[in-house]
Amino acid sequence: MKKVLLLILTLLLLTGCTVTKMDSKNHEEVVDKILSLNINLYNKIGKGYKYYAPRGVVRVDANTYNDVLKRNDITYYLYVDIVSYYYKNNLNYKIDENAYYSKKLKHGKKAGYVEILNKNNKLYVQMVYNYAKIETYVDKKDLNSAMEDISYILSSVKFNDSLLKKMQEQGSFGSKEEVYKLFDNKEKEGNFLEYIKEYDKYDDEDQSAEPEKEIEIKKTTTNEKNTSATNAK
Repeated sequence: MKKVLLLILTLLLLTGCTVTKMDSKNHEEVVDKILSLNINLYNKIGKGYKYYAPRGVVRVDANTYNDVLKRNDITYYLYVDIVSYYYKNNLNYKIDENAYYSKKLKHGKKAGYVEILNKNNKLYVQMVYNYAKIETYVDKKDLNSAMEDISYILSSVKFNDSLLKKMQEQGSFGSKEEVYKLFDNKEKEGNFLEYIKEYDKYDDEDQSAEPEKEIEIKKTTTNEKNTSATNAK
């Protein structure tokens, strides 16, 4: 019995995996904890980027830089801003004192914000981080779990610099001036589909993914100081 326990402890030390319990944390603590992790996982791939969707979150639609993901009754609208990433555009956000919750985010070189508003008896969540954005509507009871999913997805986004450079050279981005006003336009917040119509151009020949089943994770993290995203979920 002692040998079995010793073997388990040894395996945990070698893999650097620990379990992070989020049940007792509020939404602010959930976000801060997850954004501090070094998540080297991915199981979803787009054009010029990839990211990790936690177990139970399924991608149901994808059009170039926009993904629709679901966990049960919660729908997440993801937008990845490859142009702002490529040109390293600065984020312009002011704290909203009237919001249910409003905060700027920064961990290392990654920055963004989270804003939560009361709308139509639900909470409208808008989180921008690491040159990507997720919007959703949730019931208050689901806020913590939604923020956990959102934080894992946005913090894990990783860009393919060589591919983006090639795309820019080929003129795939359009002009730098006309794209992307998405993160700076506070007047229209809350209607993600209007953003997609106005700023994103769909191309049937250029879709990065189709509705899918869960895919196997391609990488794992071995940093002992950070928590494995898979075990955390």
